[in-house]
Amino acid sequence: MATDSFGEINRKFWDEQAKSLFTQEWALTLSEQLRDCLQSNVDWIEIRKSSNNETPVKMIDYACGSGIVSQTLFDFADIIRGVDISDAMVDQYNDLARQSGTAPERMHAVRGNFLEPSDSDAIAGPDFHEADAIIMSMALHHSGDPQAMVSKMVDRLRSGGVLVILDWMDFTPEHGSESSHAHDHRHQDRSDASHTISKASFSAGDMKQLFSDAGCDPNTVDFRPYKETSHIPESITKVKGGVDRIFFIAKARKL
Repeated sequence: MATDSFGEINRKFWDEQAKSLFTQEWALTLSEQLRDCLQSNVDWIEIRKSSNNETPVKMIDYACGSGIVSQTLFDFADIIRGVDISDAMVDQYNDLARQSGTAPERMHAVRGNFLEPSDSDAIAGPDFHEADAIIMSMALHHSGDPQAMVSKMVDRLRSGGVLVILDWMDFTPEHGSESSHAHDHRHQDRSDASHTISKASFSAGDMKQLFSDAGCDPNTVDFRPYKETSHIPESITKVKGGVDRIFFIAKARKL
């Protein structure tokens, strides 16, 4: 039986919504913004570069979805492993990798949950430990225990490896009200994603605390808001006119 009940809620939702949600215009726009953010910050992220006498550079794309992170950072890692709680998302990821002609040895995803002991077999091998980089994009707000999740990801990094998280920034008055948005989430139809969200957003202070408590060097924590807002429509937020949000990219290195 699953011990991560919030994870199970997310698994069921994304198995059902994997194909339809990411074809919506707002989601496609957000995907392009995330791609741009990663591309613009590659040097800042500082993934270890490989050389002939070193072990291959290994990256884990956690909560990988269809593979936006893996595709964007493909040239910066020798081995890329996607992990997602949803079988449907894993299938999309692997289908796209096959269509691009990428060998599974280079890039492949499995279903798994770092917070779920029963998933340990699929993510037990060496490809899922001692990673040079772990990237989690727009998924920490879906974790029932963000601190435990960050800690589990740090556990799978090599010493000096980098953890990168992209997620929604705390609301500011000009971009909407978090309390009103959370209120709407609690009362809306559970056919949307609101019931899969644990914490709607994170501040720079939140991220420093999460990273530091997970075993990262506090002096390596950095936090960058993205340059543009992202519009989430009324059909998703149930807020009249929709909500404009800003996401961030944050990083830290394991001690």
